[in-house]
Amino acid sequence: MLEKRTKSNKKFMVLSAIGILMVVDHHTFTALNMFGSYLPYNSFFMPMFMFVSGYFNKVDSSTKLGKYILKKLRTLLFPYFLITLIVLGLQFLMNLFKTGETTSYPISYILERIVTIGAPIMIATPMWFVITLFATLLVYAILKKILGRIWNSYVFLGIFVALHLLSVYLSKTLDPDTIYWFLLPLKVLFFLPFLELGIIYRDKLEKKHESLPGGGKIAILIGLLLINMARTMYLPLPYDLAFDSIDDLSGFTSPYIVTPLLSSIIGILFWLTLVDIIGKPFYESKFVNYMSCNTFWIMGLHVTFFNVLNCILMVISEHIVELSYFDIETFKETEWYYWELSPNFKLAYVVFGILGPLGLKLIYDLICVGIGKIVNKKRVD
Repeated sequence: MLEKRTKSNKKFMVLSAIGILMVVDHHTFTALNMFGSYLPYNSFFMPMFMFVSGYFNKVDSSTKLGKYILKKLRTLLFPYFLITLIVLGLQFLMNLFKTGETTSYPISYILERIVTIGAPIMIATPMWFVITLFATLLVYAILKKILGRIWNSYVFLGIFVALHLLSVYLSKTLDPDTIYWFLLPLKVLFFLPFLELGIIYRDKLEKKHESLPGGGKIAILIGLLLINMARTMYLPLPYDLAFDSIDDLSGFTSPYIVTPLLSSIIGILFWLTLVDIIGKPFYESKFVNYMSCNTFWIMGLHVTFFNVLNCILMVISEHIVELSYFDIETFKETEWYYWELSPNFKLAYVVFGILGPLGLKLIYDLICVGIGKIVNKKRVD
């Protein structure tokens, strides 16, 4: 169906749109850099998506697991595999265009990456989060179904935090080859506390947070920035506050296993508070709503559309005018090439990374509407 859904929770609509914008911006090496120097994107933005999912999670002991799983298959895994097919098709065409050769991936290779890293192929790496989200929601639903009658969010948050710290510790200490086949369960342990935090915020803290005066909220923002500034004095390496590659649980350079948890909470609270202060002008934006409704499409396809832009640049450089510093040979060898003409040109990648997937989703919606009308007409006839 054509996406006409209007999200009623405007604050979290804007928060989700900001989160996916950060994902795209992060993969262009921060063209926009929205407070990224103080709150590195990869110190919190994926936990923030899990936090948002927790906020809207309503499972309890009365939840019908079969119905719940079917719903998540429809809303998470169906889009995941649909987007995967689109990415595979577009990469096939782009490789043919770039090199005159095609690339094929054995089914065994794709399935292995899905159950380990979570992404079917390299160009769709950001899609790892969908598999992790599905698994985390499923584990949480089973736990809540079994233990819902005795569930205490604060007690289980403590348990989840302990499991999160264990996940970080194992990721830091074990050889990557050792944990390769355990990446998904370790990522579930990593993300469970953020799911519970979203629920606690909704049930216990949201009204108190929203009722704070403007001055109090500004004080929170300043305080969080100062805390991170102080932390950088003790954690001087670039990724000490963050994590380099959470899809394979690598890059935890901080000596403290609690760092990812603290960094994530600080980043989530900062942007949650900032949206509460300045988000209202965007509450009725149809574009922001559409972004928020289609974060998975942007997540799965933005790198592909970076490559679409590079294909256009390659045509210009080869057939119209040679573009300085555009390295065609390097582009042919990797899906993660960027034309480093100037920092400002990164914005072009951000625009393609957002508008490309949304445009493709709009076409998909229109096709679905057309098919629906044909089917309904035949039923009437």
